[in-house]
Amino acid sequence: MVLRRRMTAGRPFGNMATMPLRATVSLLMAVVVLASSVPVRASGATTTRLDQAYAISATLDVDAGRLDAVEELEITNRSASAIDHLNLSVVPRALGYLTLGEVSVDGEPTATEWTTGINLRVPLDLARGDTARVRIRFALEVDRAPDAFTARTSRDNGVLSFGQWFPIVSTEHDVYGIGDPQISFTADVIRLDLTTTTELPTSAVACPGLLEATGTTWVCESTDVRDFSFVVNPRFRLTQRDVDGVDLRVYAETVDGAATAALAEQALIGMSEAFGAYPWPDLVLAEIGSGGGFSMEYPRMIHLTRDKVADTYVVYHEVAHQWFYGQLGNDQQREPWLDEGFADFSARYLMGIGENQCSTRPVDSEVFAWPADATTGGDWTSCDGYFHAVFYRGTEFISAVRAAMGDDAFFSAMRGWVARNRFGFVRGDLLLGRLQAATDADLSPIFAGYLADDTITLPKSASTVRRGG
Repeated sequence: MVLRRRMTAGRPFGNMATMPLRATVSLLMAVVVLASSVPVRASGATTTRLDQAYAISATLDVDAGRLDAVEELEITNRSASAIDHLNLSVVPRALGYLTLGEVSVDGEPTATEWTTGINLRVPLDLARGDTARVRIRFALEVDRAPDAFTARTSRDNGVLSFGQWFPIVSTEHDVYGIGDPQISFTADVIRLDLTTTTELPTSAVACPGLLEATGTTWVCESTDVRDFSFVVNPRFRLTQRDVDGVDLRVYAETVDGAATAALAEQALIGMSEAFGAYPWPDLVLAEIGSGGGFSMEYPRMIHLTRDKVADTYVVYHEVAHQWFYGQLGNDQQREPWLDEGFADFSARYLMGIGENQCSTRPVDSEVFAWPADATTGGDWTSCDGYFHAVFYRGTEFISAVRAAMGDDAFFSAMRGWVARNRFGFVRGDLLLGRLQAATDADLSPIFAGYLADDTITLPKSASTVRRGG
């Protein structure tokens, strides 16, 4: 059931009821003929409802900042119909790092097409339930990225950060300088077999799911993740501890990793109590080379800028993203509040501090509400900017919902929401409906006061988690 708090009623062909039947039929036939004479460009059929498995073999020259890789992607079509192409997001292309080599499908070379700055369209013919194997050769020559991208793929102070670095199943969209340009869906497994051209300390590569480290080869494998990242620094010092069965590893250079590990441990315990258990066997935090820009979350992995390695708010915020983004995916360009608002709320909840915002913009603003270039620009920090509207006012909004529902009802509903949708892809209207259904309090005035679109979809008696959108 869909409730629309703001509704407009329309009456298509409203005057036809008074027209004679013959005139009505003639008019409809004319419309059909006219419509059929207008050429329509077919967009093709695709889906994100796919089983995905990635195996990436890569050779890294640390001094040159060059990575040569072969990606093997196996996909199975779980949608209701056949598809004729696959959309892959390749963010490094927007940064000028990418050289794309041969792409093949089931062993046959295929001609691909760039439909946006980062979207690679791969043609294929895949019936419902069928499987295809896509092989992609590519190289990255990594340099220092703009500030908003330094914790993604960048090279600073001898440290190489690889985030949002390989072609990954996505929707057709473009990069943008505000917010997060990556929209991805949970894969069964992502495996990296990395070889370095020179021998390094075994602690030089920080990655989740570490299986092997010899000094020239590293094998890392993550299951049930929507992305995979790693950081390389020959000067890393490793701090390791067990947190209720989770292997917590901190790779740092300029600070004592014990301080970061203590903060991450507190956040893991607090988030698990509030929103449900952490589902993976490890969590890795790594210091990148940049002292500016923004830290960045990935499933099972966090990239921390040098000025924020031991910052309580930043560590808590990024650990919170393991729930809101890592476990629950969302369209981070269209509905960034679903992960950023909840990450900010969670960090402040764990710290025992309130919001500090001065925005009047809707919490559910898209990133495109702020003009920006592809990889730079945009208003991040003013009262009218992205942080105040989506992060800080998002916390004010969520806190108001929590107060209206009461702690028991709010956190119980949120734990149920996370459990029900773990590793899936969520929407705001569904979350609002779930919260409203969990309380006798009328939340509609709060929704209307903070959101541009306060539509809610009430839950059905049962729901099915979908890994694709």
